[in-house]
Amino acid sequence: MNLQTNDKRSKRLLFLMIFTLVLINAGLIYQLVTKNNQLQNTQTELVDTNKELDDLKIIEDELRVNLELKSGQNAKLDSIIQVRNQVIQKKIIQIRGLLSKEKVTQTELSNATKEMAAFKDEVEKLKAEIEELSKQNQYLKDENYVMQKQIDAEREINQEILNENTELVKQVEVGSRIFLKSLIAAPMRNTLVGGHKITDKLSKLEKIEVSCTLGNNDLVSQGDKTLYFQIITPNKSTLLSDNNTSGTFNFDGGDRMYTLKKSVNFQNKNETIMFSIPKIDGMTEGNYIVNVFSQNHKMGSSEFLLR
Repeated sequence: MNLQTNDKRSKRLLFLMIFTLVLINAGLIYQLVTKNNQLQNTQTELVDTNKELDDLKIIEDELRVNLELKSGQNAKLDSIIQVRNQVIQKKIIQIRGLLSKEKVTQTELSNATKEMAAFKDEVEKLKAEIEELSKQNQYLKDENYVMQKQIDAEREINQEILNENTELVKQVEVGSRIFLKSLIAAPMRNTLVGGHKITDKLSKLEKIEVSCTLGNNDLVSQGDKTLYFQIITPNKSTLLSDNNTSGTFNFDGGDRMYTLKKSVNFQNKNETIMFSIPKIDGMTEGNYIVNVFSQNHKMGSSEFLLR
């Protein structure tokens, strides 16, 4: 009886042990399968990010070209571009770091994709802002161009007025000059009866008589006027008198020699001046020219010939 009872207990114990081992094996198999599935899922979740990196490079290059085109227009715009570009470059480094990891999961890629979408929006906003500032700068340039053209036009008008005024001043100056009504320069010789006659012989020459009559001009102020008489010799030099009455006067911005000068009280009544110049040693045969100057202008000329 006892043997049967013990045998039943042994069988039960063996059955329990076998059942327990089965349960333990089942648990081990479950854990192994679960870990294997997790490993497969993890391996499946790893993704390729080359396309996203290429897209990021394209956005970066387009932004760089756009900023280079807009730079250099004015200091304010350049300052804004520099500050905003520094922020953008930090964002590029951050996104590239997410995409350049050795192993990137689908979740990490999803997060990086969201960052890139936000980054694209920031880039587009920056490009739009810079474009607007560039348009404003161009508007200012155009406005300045128009203003400069207006200033140039005003300057041109003022210059024309100045030229007209200058021309009027010149005309008034010319109109207020003294002019000769007549000028006669005659080489004279002695006659047998004590008088003088015109000659063209250098050997018989005694003196040169000069006679000039002033023309009336209501624009000329009355009073003493100085006239400069210049006798040009055949060799183109100025004939200088022997009694130290010759000198220089200012004409056309420089000094010019005169043979002698005369003062006349101009009263706008056709005043006449008459004087003579004795024969001067060194005179030669040829054509002589007598020029008359006053108030820095040439009044007239006359010629005579000596043989």
